[in-house]
Amino acid sequence: MSHTPGLPMDHLPPDPVPFGGVVANTYAESTPDWPPPVRPPAGAPNIVLIMVDDLGFGQLSSFGGPIEAPHLSELAANGLRYNNFHTTALCSPSRAALLTGRNHHSVGFATIAEMASGFPGANSFLPKSAASIAEVLRQTGYATYCAGKWHLTPTSEQTAAGPFDRWPLGLGFERFYGFLPGEVDQWHPMMTVDNHRIETPTHGRRNPDGSTNDYHVSEDIVNASIKMLRDQQQVASGRPFFLYLPFGAPHCPFHAPPEYIDHYAGRFDDGWDVHRQATYERQLEMGIIPEGTDLPPRNRAVSAWESLDPEAQRLYARLQETFCGFVDHTDAQIGRLMDALRELGVFDDTAVIFLSDNGASSEGGQHGTTNTERFRNLMFMEVDEMVDDIDHMGSRHTDPHYPIGWSQAGNAPFQRWKRDTHRGGNTDPMIIHWPAQIAPEDRGSIRSQYHHITDLFPTLLDLAGLPVPGRVNGVDQQPLEGDSFAATITNGDAPNVKATQYYEMLGSRAIWHEGWTAVTWHKPGTDWADDPWELYHQDADYSQAHDLAAKHPEKLAELIELWWEEAREHNVLPLDDRGRERFIDPTRPAASEDREVYRYYRGTTPIPNPSLPVILNTPHTITARLTAQSGDEGVLVSQGGELAGWVLFVQDGRAHYIHNVLKIEMTEVVSAEPLPTGREIELAVVYEPIEQGWGRATMTVDGVEVGVNERMRITPMGYSMVQEGFAVGKSWGTPVAFDRYQGVYEFTGDLRVVEMRTDPSRQVWTPRPEWKMS
Repeated sequence: MSHTPGLPMDHLPPDPVPFGGVVANTYAESTPDWPPPVRPPAGAPNIVLIMVDDLGFGQLSSFGGPIEAPHLSELAANGLRYNNFHTTALCSPSRAALLTGRNHHSVGFATIAEMASGFPGANSFLPKSAASIAEVLRQTGYATYCAGKWHLTPTSEQTAAGPFDRWPLGLGFERFYGFLPGEVDQWHPMMTVDNHRIETPTHGRRNPDGSTNDYHVSEDIVNASIKMLRDQQQVASGRPFFLYLPFGAPHCPFHAPPEYIDHYAGRFDDGWDVHRQATYERQLEMGIIPEGTDLPPRNRAVSAWESLDPEAQRLYARLQETFCGFVDHTDAQIGRLMDALRELGVFDDTAVIFLSDNGASSEGGQHGTTNTERFRNLMFMEVDEMVDDIDHMGSRHTDPHYPIGWSQAGNAPFQRWKRDTHRGGNTDPMIIHWPAQIAPEDRGSIRSQYHHITDLFPTLLDLAGLPVPGRVNGVDQQPLEGDSFAATITNGDAPNVKATQYYEMLGSRAIWHEGWTAVTWHKPGTDWADDPWELYHQDADYSQAHDLAAKHPEKLAELIELWWEEAREHNVLPLDDRGRERFIDPTRPAASEDREVYRYYRGTTPIPNPSLPVILNTPHTITARLTAQSGDEGVLVSQGGELAGWVLFVQDGRAHYIHNVLKIEMTEVVSAEPLPTGREIELAVVYEPIEQGWGRATMTVDGVEVGVNERMRITPMGYSMVQEGFAVGKSWGTPVAFDRYQGVYEFTGDLRVVEMRTDPSRQVWTPRPEWKMS
């Protein structure tokens, strides 16, 4: 295949083709010549890249798991399954490696953007020297679209003030519909179109009988994807398309229509030990894992199912049913997209690649949760707090995640889980479906060559017949660190092209080299020198079941030294195992400059939590300048949502300042008398921290005290990972004081400005890992 003559594509944008016509004194004597359109080589395929979030290697039925996912099973049966595909073990880093073809530390994504630190390998600023695959494909003639989870914009650049060059449109996508942060409430999302936020969608998908389903993000982003493709195809432009569809599912919260969840009712009552063993046996029978593979013993953090009391078993089984229903609902949306490709007549000529960004997540802790903000505040839920949610698990007012035991079962046959550098964290299912190139007799086959997520970038360029550009937009490009595996699509015997791959995540480390793996799990806060390294001959021990460190100390030492060489080369150092401290790093660039007074206005876009001045456990004052008439009510300002947050609102003539403490309790200050009406007033709340999670709150009107709470309980460590953010004049997303009002609850009076004053130098903060609310 060859690209348009005269358009060299080893540097982008390509040089303009010289004018080939004739220019004389008049048009009658002249010959026109049009610039040729930029196109990839003839026969370049359409590409659909589908990424899901937190799906383990052993969860889909096509990989031996219990989740039916019939549309993915059909793609697998008519395509290829890759059983030796690896990611970084965490979401943002995997996405950065996928889109750039470089290791995550090489492009500043050691971890998620919210935990960025001021070191080259961890600052979350994707460099211009690592242009995305979307930018390369766009400049070589592809239409490029993204719908779903982004999670690659630095926290200082996520507001409506921009800059936008690290939003999807700034990194090569022509259209974007989705959400910027790493997590989304599937029922009440914070959605972005191109470069602007939109109101929380409320409409559902219309059924053939005229009824509508409840709104759901997964359905919405597939609707948007189908519309983008139809818009493009009906013009018949001749351009192939690249659609990147990163679902928020099945990352928590596990939200799905009840019929999908109920489909699995009763299937998991016998527990995670039985199902992990059953998955392992199916994987052996199906050839997903090599003959002779052993199943490692249960991790010490996971209780034996038989040791649990019946009430806990009932709860845990329902959480697993909810997760499985969530995956099947996602699968149904993938099926709708495949139907759209068939309808458009491009199904056979489209390379569909499906993968997960990391292994199944253990973030639900020992018991699971119905409020994931509890996990982030180190206040893990107990069984008796959740049993009342069993009958409506996965609904609008739950925020579920399953217990760690189901995570281990979902990563069968491997050890550990998301965020770890054992295979349970970084080995993920991948399916490639491409009828035009996969021979009928090869469909349903399994590929076992060793691949890493960085390999997708060069593979996609190979599929399109395009070179790797050395210069993009005037910037010399970093060398690619991935290796194309395009040859494996048509040749199951294609050799391994990769010799070495390092891993590092939150202090845990591993390295694979020519069939051997050295790996260590690091416990935060412990001495790095004390980390015990394990050694596995992975070519012979697929599941890492047999540690050979004592038997081959020389080999282990060789691999450890190689890890340090790779770490120095790829910006991995310094090692950093901090947790909450990285979330609140005061040196991280902020969207807002330091000011004495910050002013916010109604009618504006909510500000994401990481982009705000620090007020949590910090002295601050919130002042609303307003005029209310008799009967006026509504939200003046809020931060967070139903899971946790605070709000200042007017109701029944009085001002209410409420903290929703992780849905455990509401603490408040209420004005003693109704607010004055018909004139401008200055309504203020002054907050002074006493200790982490507690403070004194005083409400004033025109400087006169009208209410006080001497010991007000607040969320101790943060709220709203789904980024409802700081909103003025009405609620966005879910309501903070959900027992007092519903919907947007827009203030009906005249609200001129909300002012904030804060003093972060006096923050009360003790981020101890063992800290819990008493």
